Amino acid sequence: MGKAIVKCTIATYSIDEYVVEVPCDKDEVDEIIISRAWNKLKEDEGGSLPYGGRSAEILKRLE
Repeated sequence: MGKAIVKCTIATYSIDEYVVEVPCDKDEVDEIIISRAWNKLKEDEGGSLPYGGRSAEILKRLE
C-alpha cells in the first residue's frame, strides 16, 4: 500500500490550504483518496472545518 499527498483548499475570507498524507492503493480512484484526505483533515483539526468552498487535488502518489 502506498501513500498520496493531497492539497485541500477551503475558500473562507482568506484561502486556507492544508497538505495531508493518506494511505492509498496503486490503482485507487482519485475521489476515494480525496474523500479520505478530507476525513483525515477534519479529524486532525479537532472534528470541524471552517465553512467555505472546498477543493482538493492529489499532488503526488508514493508507492
